[in-house]
Amino acid sequence: MDQKARDTRRNRLYGLAFTLTCFVAGTVYGWPALRRDLIKEGGLTEKQLGAVFTCGAWSVQGGRFAAGLIRDALGTKRTACGCLLCVLLGAVLVATVASDNFAGLALGMLFLGLGSGAQLCIQPVTGLFPENASAAMATLSGAFQISGLVFLVCSGIARAGADRLGAYLAFAACVCVLLALSWVYLPYGFKFTIDDESRDERRDESKGATKSATVDRDEEAAVSDAAVVLKETSGETSDGKEGEGDDGKVQTSMAAVAVAPRKPPPPLSHLTRRGQLLSDEYIALLAWFSVCVTPAQYYVLSIGWQLERKGDDAGDYTRAFVILYAASAALAPIGGAVADKYGVGFAQGLATALTGSSFVVLLSDSLPAQIAGMTLYSVGRLFVFALFFSNIGRRFGFAHYGTLVGFGMLTSAVLSMLQYPMFTLAIDESVDWVNASCAVAIAGCLPYTAWLSRRERGEKRRFAGMTANEEA
Repeated sequence: MDQKARDTRRNRLYGLAFTLTCFVAGTVYGWPALRRDLIKEGGLTEKQLGAVFTCGAWSVQGGRFAAGLIRDALGTKRTACGCLLCVLLGAVLVATVASDNFAGLALGMLFLGLGSGAQLCIQPVTGLFPENASAAMATLSGAFQISGLVFLVCSGIARAGADRLGAYLAFAACVCVLLALSWVYLPYGFKFTIDDESRDERRDESKGATKSATVDRDEEAAVSDAAVVLKETSGETSDGKEGEGDDGKVQTSMAAVAVAPRKPPPPLSHLTRRGQLLSDEYIALLAWFSVCVTPAQYYVLSIGWQLERKGDDAGDYTRAFVILYAASAALAPIGGAVADKYGVGFAQGLATALTGSSFVVLLSDSLPAQIAGMTLYSVGRLFVFALFFSNIGRRFGFAHYGTLVGFGMLTSAVLSMLQYPMFTLAIDESVDWVNASCAVAIAGCLPYTAWLSRRERGEKRRFAGMTANEEA
């Protein structure tokens, strides 16, 4: 396969991954739009509606643990398609159950959230873009937030005359199309390859080939691809002859292949799965992510109610939140670029500060001020999730990616169950006290990001010193 064909294939795979993420990964976070529709239809109390969202938000997080384990055992295609079937079931439930059917709506949101595991399966596609790994990963996290528009679009379709039934069945039809495309184009194995060996992989896997054998073939293919690119840039022709005036370039190219890549490997990629799970860095990452995610989940759960308390009777600011949440996806490459240039520690610190600031703004009763707060929240949340995924890829590698991400999602899901008692406390006692507590908890994560940034700088200096010694 020549370079042009490889580029076409990797762009096609990334395009499918981006589209799939836009439709199913974070659908439940468009909840404020669906909530207003259900309130108009009547039948459930505010606390019951909060519990419905909690089911969906929990399954987004916790379901990825199961998706990660299944992906590591069965491969990408089977797991992603299974997740899409869950989305299909959830969409049908949300379309067909009555507005006073608490169990039916809760199950619908639960299945919609479980479908988010499809994003975890396709995130290793960013390994096809080693030159911009964090930017590619962050863009997928941006697509996650775009998926929050699904409920808003369905709400608009329903108001146009299709009702909730027609709107969500139309969404289910779109999911069917994505399911078919995923079955055709996604790889069976655990990595997204860019060579012609995918057919051989499927044949080997059908015979019971082990995961390690698949990974070895992928690594060999990557070396082969690197050699092809070096040959092309040096002027060597396909039959092994050198181009005119290129004396010595082939030898230089082969020497470049023999030398280690100019970028260091993930610093914790040499550890076993157990070693990575028990490492101080993974435990610290898990704590940071879980502490940031719990208030972030509460924000989505409560924002519609909080805006109405501040005077948003027509729901204009609620709709603005959904739009701002999705529009922040445009900034995803910036977060990735910051991580690529300054390290994930620095970028995680930025994400922490933005998310915490949004809760400070909630302490104000001014509705116009909430536009700034919702913007801070949307960008901060985007970066938090993007950098969690990017951190694992950059710091731990992809060998145990599904397990590491899945376990992180499960842990954060357990802790984020606090969002519902936080919401009931805000309703019954003091919403300002809850908002202030969220801001303080998130700010407490900043020392970790400074520690990680300092560790990254030290590793960069050591690698630069080793490279200089090798060149000398």
